[in-house]
Amino acid sequence: ECGEWALGYRADFVYGTDAPNTQSFGNNAGQFDLDAGFTHGSYGWAIPQLYVEATNGDTTIKAGHFYTLHGYEVVTAPDNFFYSHVYSMNNSEPFTHTGVIVTQSVGEDTEVYAGWTAGFDTGFDQFNGGSNFIGGFSTALSDDLSFTYITSIGNFGLIGDGYASSAVLDWQINDKLNYVLHNDFLRANAADNDVIAVNQYLIYQLSDCVGVGGRTQWWKNDGTSVYAITGGLNIKPHSQITVRPELKYDWSPGGTVVGADAQGGFGGGALAGGSNATTFAVDVIFTF
Repeated sequence: ECGEWALGYRADFVYGTDAPNTQSFGNNAGQFDLDAGFTHGSYGWAIPQLYVEATNGDTTIKAGHFYTLHGYEVVTAPDNFFYSHVYSMNNSEPFTHTGVIVTQSVGEDTEVYAGWTAGFDTGFDQFNGGSNFIGGFSTALSDDLSFTYITSIGNFGLIGDGYASSAVLDWQINDKLNYVLHNDFLRANAADNDVIAVNQYLIYQLSDCVGVGGRTQWWKNDGTSVYAITGGLNIKPHSQITVRPELKYDWSPGGTVVGADAQGGFGGGALAGGSNATTFAVDVIFTF
């Protein structure tokens, strides 16, 4: 209230099959956690966040290595309803950045973001001169409706110059029902085409211990569309335990899908008549 500044820091360490996805693969080889010593077969280590942060309540300045602002789904499993991720998270959005982001509160309902990063998925490195603006805003349109828009423009490093954006409309229809509409757009030199995604979520909280959800997605890259429908549950037998079973059906009219593929379920390339895959998955989250 007196305008005083507070200073803090955060460090995240990840081990497991998800770690290679959050390593700084936008780096030059051997830099930071993109190192052979961090990977052991399909398992590995990653340091997806390592930053300092200063705030006075209205203004927050974050500097270092941190998760992206793009998208709706996030890396940390307890913060997602579904076990699997949408195609756009794995194939259109960055996971991490290295740089500086300033967050400014404007009134009670709006936050504005602006900053600089050294490309996509970099960890204290700057591949191929990566340098881009990242910014946007998040605002409450009403008590039940919020909208977030994030954009990156410039040199993304590994995938060259480009433009990326994500937009999320989050509608809390009532105390139990939540609807989310999410759009991603990416244009980069390396892709040489527009990559577009539209994802929708509908989640109903049956009780404090059980939630049921559905998700649809469309992801289009280089003229090939891939679709998926996912249904799942969040079951809490204990306040510290969440079980997330789900059933996912993927199909592509003219491409190949691999339902269990860790890189997003899309094999790429054309396949006459298309393909489809059905996957059942479940995980257990223990928080402490």
